[in-house]
Amino acid sequence: DFSSLRDGDQLVLIGETRGCMGASMYLREVLGREDGAPPPVDLAAERRAGDLVRSLIGDGKLSMAHDLSDGGLAAAAAETALASNLGVKVVLDSTGAPLGQLFGEDQARYLVAAGDAEPILAAAAAAGVSARRVGTAGGDSFAVEGLFTTTLSDLRAIHEGWMPAFMA
Repeated sequence: DFSSLRDGDQLVLIGETRGCMGASMYLREVLGREDGAPPPVDLAAERRAGDLVRSLIGDGKLSMAHDLSDGGLAAAAAETALASNLGVKVVLDSTGAPLGQLFGEDQARYLVAAGDAEPILAAAAAAGVSARRVGTAGGDSFAVEGLFTTTLSDLRAIHEGWMPAFMA
C-alpha cells in the first residue's frame, strides 16, 4: 500500500523549511490568534517539489508521500503514523526553531518515506530541491526527539476523541 509506512522506513522532508507561522493552524488552535501573513507562494518551487515527488512515486521509490499543509510537519507525521498504525520518530534540525520546524506551514513541502533515503536525497539534489532526513518509522509511539513521546493509542484517542467530547 503506497500510503502506508513500513517498519524501518526513513522519513525525508522535501522542500525548504523557513518556519512560517503566520496564519497557521498552530496560531489559530493553540494560541487563539489569527494574525500574520500566510506563507509566500513560490510557483517555481511548488512545481520543482511536485515534479520530484511525482517522479519518485512513478519510479516506485516511495512507500508513502504526504503533503505538508495545515499543521506542518507535526500534523503530516502524526496523520501518517495513525493511518499506518506504525510509530514515527521525528528528528529536528538543530539550527532551526522547534515550533517553526514542527508547525510551520511553508509551501512546496512533502513528507515522504522509503526503506532507503539516499536515492530520494540524490534525486532531490539533482532536481535542485531541498531535502533532508527527518526521522524513522517503527514501534508504537509518536515522538519528536528531545521534546516528547506519546503512544499511538494516546495520540489516536486525542485525534479521534475530540468530536464526542465536543458533542457531550
